[in-house]
Amino acid sequence: MSLIRNHLSNTYRHDHEWLLGDSGYPLEPWLLTPFSNPEDGSLESRFNNKLTSARSIVERAIGMLKGRWRCLCKQRMLHYKPTTASKIINACSVLHNICIDNFDANSEDEEYYEPYDANDQVQFPAGNALHTEGNNNRSEIMDYIQRNQ
Repeated sequence: MSLIRNHLSNTYRHDHEWLLGDSGYPLEPWLLTPFSNPEDGSLESRFNNKLTSARSIVERAIGMLKGRWRCLCKQRMLHYKPTTASKIINACSVLHNICIDNFDANSEDEEYYEPYDANDQVQFPAGNALHTEGNNNRSEIMDYIQRNQ
């Protein structure tokens, strides 16, 4: 529900790139989300496991940044325009890497996880054209996973 949605839509149309999301986001052509309640051992379940694995790496990195730079936490929102907020996030990332390069690994002990808030979850109807195209993309990726395992 932000301007980034337009950017992602345009990027997808030109480069066929995807963003990985959790179940709190709608399935769209450029936003791949997990299947709801797949059967154990099914292709859908394997897709969800791969998606979760990829997302957990990113979430851990974000948690490490929030552990070191508390200004990035939800409770201390960056009340700036997106261009300024993104510069602050980039600066925190660069400083974090400098700390790691200088053997200051304290942030690994200070990983931060935001508590889950069910109110953050937005429900979108299935069956519209964007959902259908997103579902087709998920199917293509499931086929790829099946061929390469």
